[in-house]
Amino acid sequence: MIPFDAQKTSFKRIRFLQCFIGILFLILACAIFYRQGIQFYRFNKLGNQQCLRRILRPGIRGTIYDCKGRVLATHRNCYCLYVDLNGFRNSFAAFCKKNKDKATQQEQLWALVYDELLSYAKQIGSVPFQVSPQKLLQHYQQNLLLPLKISQDLPQDLYAELLNRLPYNSPFQVSVEYVRHYPYGSAACHVIGYVTQTTDLETAHLPGNDLRTFFLPSEQGQNGIEKQYDAYLSGRNGGEIWRVTPSGKKQEQILEIPSINGQDLTLSLDIELQKVCENAMEGMKGSVSIVDIATGGVLAMVSRPGFNLNELTPVLPQQTFEEINARGAWLNRAIQGLYPPGSTFKVVGMSAGLRAHLFDPQTMYTCTGIYSIDSLRMRCHNRNGHGSIHPMEAITVSCNPFFIHYGLQLGVQGLHDESIRYQLHQPTGIDLPYETKRACIPSPQWKREKLKDGWALGDTANMSIGQGYLLVTPFRMACFAAAVAQNRTVFQPHLACIPQPPYKAPQALPPDQWEFLKKGMTQVGARYISFLPTALKTGTAQVKVAHSNSYTHIGWMIGFAPVDHPQIAFCIQIEQQGTGDEFWGGRTCAPIAKEFLSHCLRKGILQR
Repeated sequence: MIPFDAQKTSFKRIRFLQCFIGILFLILACAIFYRQGIQFYRFNKLGNQQCLRRILRPGIRGTIYDCKGRVLATHRNCYCLYVDLNGFRNSFAAFCKKNKDKATQQEQLWALVYDELLSYAKQIGSVPFQVSPQKLLQHYQQNLLLPLKISQDLPQDLYAELLNRLPYNSPFQVSVEYVRHYPYGSAACHVIGYVTQTTDLETAHLPGNDLRTFFLPSEQGQNGIEKQYDAYLSGRNGGEIWRVTPSGKKQEQILEIPSINGQDLTLSLDIELQKVCENAMEGMKGSVSIVDIATGGVLAMVSRPGFNLNELTPVLPQQTFEEINARGAWLNRAIQGLYPPGSTFKVVGMSAGLRAHLFDPQTMYTCTGIYSIDSLRMRCHNRNGHGSIHPMEAITVSCNPFFIHYGLQLGVQGLHDESIRYQLHQPTGIDLPYETKRACIPSPQWKREKLKDGWALGDTANMSIGQGYLLVTPFRMACFAAAVAQNRTVFQPHLACIPQPPYKAPQALPPDQWEFLKKGMTQVGARYISFLPTALKTGTAQVKVAHSNSYTHIGWMIGFAPVDHPQIAFCIQIEQQGTGDEFWGGRTCAPIAKEFLSHCLRKGILQR
């Protein structure tokens, strides 16, 4: 018989064992709670990442119209052939187990797909196969969830034949893809811009940012209106979330958020007027800008040379890029080109002189054909001089000595301040990307900082006739002409016809001085335009050719019409081809002005 004390000791051991086991169960329970409760979201997230996939689908891009509702940018049907590489998984996976060489795998996959496609080609004729072995294998390894486009721009009859013959379970399928299309080709190319395909889609508003994501290509604006209003035209991306098998095959759709198509956009541009200007500039380098004075809308903005927008989308070929670059055609000369304004700047000098009361309509000045400043002799274009002239005649005949004489009296500060008053130093704010901010209205301080040199009287003389260090864009001069037409200091332009905040710039000159300035420009207009009262100022600026001792010229014409109730303002700027002497702004630009002014009258854009 076991002693009582021994039994008592045995119960203590049992209780210890029970406590020990209880503690183990408690630890186990805590571990289960930690794993199943606290770490639930982590493991759930890992599970989703393992078995869920997200596919992003862009919306259809909006259409761009001109002011008369004519389509400037839209989409065309592009018939495409796709392959689902899942259909070749079994045979290709077996091959890859025995062959690890990447080049061999590429050739095998390409052969599998090509041989399968060949069976259909034997029935209906040749079928394009526009994909490389490298592309096939890359898509198989990285984007198996999405079909791969193996040919595009199929003829419509071939598309219809494939549509009829391909069975529903075939790895090959045909579909219609929307490709950006520009009905007018090269017309207004710098304004409209172009798009290229991208997989850089906005995803912040969509769930599943932590999932592996596949993209269907979207269109992204690269220049012009297409870039400026990219978000407006693009709409909103949609997406799908799918549960997939371990091998990556679609199993079940978990979520679908439809994409939202982009909004349409109407421009102030008149494509017919644009084409008239472009045809008038055939073979030339330069720009034409025309604005509607009442609304601020840009009616035409031409930059030549240009390019065909349809050659740049959906993909910009490197060869095409280099060819356009070699011609200097990427540059939108209207808003990116910087040139000395020549005699068109004399309108600024006249405005400054009237404001400072340096002369009045009765003031007389004698032009001898030469103006001397110390050892510097500056000539008038009339080598014999204009004789005794008053200010209105001076602006009509564009007399250099007159403007140099009073420009020196104004001083560089007076000319500089008047230029700043008309904001010639600022970008216009037009709703286009890449407008230059490097316009130059020089001053003594600017010259000290940039050129480490002091200001000379010759610099002021050059500035007074629109030469020297002055640099402005042609479109800024069109806006300056529009401001003068309204007797305002600033004109605010725009291209998109969307609500604009009201804006009215300060008055530029007292009414009597403004009428005097306008009358002088009207007399210039009468020399070039006979069928419509037009206020003009012409100019010819001299520019040194880089890395040589020769000079070329820039021809200018700014103006507005009709004189009594201005409706449009414009600037024409033409670059001389070569370095010959026979080049004058008025002579070069007048035929272009006549072309588009005649068109404006015929089409009712202008009312007499």
